[in-house]
Amino acid sequence: MKFSVATIIAATIAAVSAQVTAPTGVFNVSSPTPNSPYVAQQILPCTYQLFQDVDTTGITMNINLVSAAAGSNVSLPISTNSDMSKSSNSAKQNGNTTYYEHSVNYMIPTTVAPGDYKVSFVANNAPFDIPITILPAASSSLISKSGSATGSSGAASTGGSIFTGSAPSRVNLDLTTKTLVALTAVAGVALAL
Repeated sequence: MKFSVATIIAATIAAVSAQVTAPTGVFNVSSPTPNSPYVAQQILPCTYQLFQDVDTTGITMNINLVSAAAGSNVSLPISTNSDMSKSSNSAKQNGNTTYYEHSVNYMIPTTVAPGDYKVSFVANNAPFDIPITILPAASSSLISKSGSATGSSGAASTGGSIFTGSAPSRVNLDLTTKTLVALTAVAGVALAL
């Protein structure tokens, strides 16, 4: 009995926290996850879900990557005139509820400076911002021809490498994220039992 209760609680918390509803009530955003780290030169998934009972005809959506740094005017388009259609190809079921899911996979350019950003979903000029952190791309110069991790001087690298056991200093998980990770781990252990 404890196994099923723990699994249900973990699944419910994960499902609820994974979606953020826009204040306009037109769509949910399931990705990116608020306050999560993403890495330059890797994919930033942008997934939104349209509600069945909302008329999306005439609604336009643009998705942008915007720097959250004070005084910065960096704004990069992720998607212009994003898909707002409701077709059988995009239909998904959640219990008795039908919604329509669309995704855009954005390759974060290496030219994007590491730091705090927001992914801005702008539907009919009403922005809905999801805060994220962008970390620097892994440097190919860290691996020498001999296969050992090296810095630019040839000495062993100790900062930020997954091989040294140290984590990047910019990743600060909030309490909600830590709680979700812990609950997911507990559910995983429960499933293994």
